[in-house]
Amino acid sequence: MCRQDFSKFKIKNSNGFSLLEILVGMAIVAVLVAVAIPRFGNQGDKIAREQATRLLAAVDMVRDLAVIQDKEYGLSIDDKGYKFLVLKDDDEERPPEWVVIEDIEELAAYEFPEEVEVNVAIDGENIFEEAEDEVNIFEEEVDIFEDEDEKEKVDPPQVYFLSTGEQNQFTLAIASAEYYQDDDEPVFFRIKGELTGVLAYQGPLPGDLFSDIERDYSDYLEEE
Repeated sequence: MCRQDFSKFKIKNSNGFSLLEILVGMAIVAVLVAVAIPRFGNQGDKIAREQATRLLAAVDMVRDLAVIQDKEYGLSIDDKGYKFLVLKDDDEERPPEWVVIEDIEELAAYEFPEEVEVNVAIDGENIFEEAEDEVNIFEEEVDIFEDEDEKEKVDPPQVYFLSTGEQNQFTLAIASAEYYQDDDEPVFFRIKGELTGVLAYQGPLPGDLFSDIERDYSDYLEEE
């Protein structure tokens, strides 16, 4: 059982390191710590845990960037992968618009491996009702006749990370794909974000990725 709670904190620049370099270093350390956790379960569960902790490190990093840079950030995610966005509002001649982050490697668009499946709940609503739902941010139809402005337009994210340290309520859950599961009870890993800015990582949690994504595991976590 691995359980972590993250809360807002400030990072100070020192010894010549930039804030971005410090955040990148922290993200790398978070991933290394996760990998160092003793192995458990089957290979599919191990991959699911690694994917969850990778996403956790990226989310924690972008939350800090939002506060430090006084900018609004977001996360777009589906069953195939995810990408982080930043709200550009420095052009007085154009309205604010969401732009995909490409210049920070740790926050670049990412596709999940086939060994895992993903589910997401926003404000308590499960946006992937079933595993078969087709939602893919990486495969969008392109109209060759649309103008340049329309081509650059990016849909708003599902998850928001505000410069105030707040965020909308969300749950990101990852589990081993059915094909890679063994005969044991299925488990999943989840990242829960609260309106107050609290971020929590929980897993492995027994249950179904889709029907139990918002299940209250308080008693189970206390026993562990």
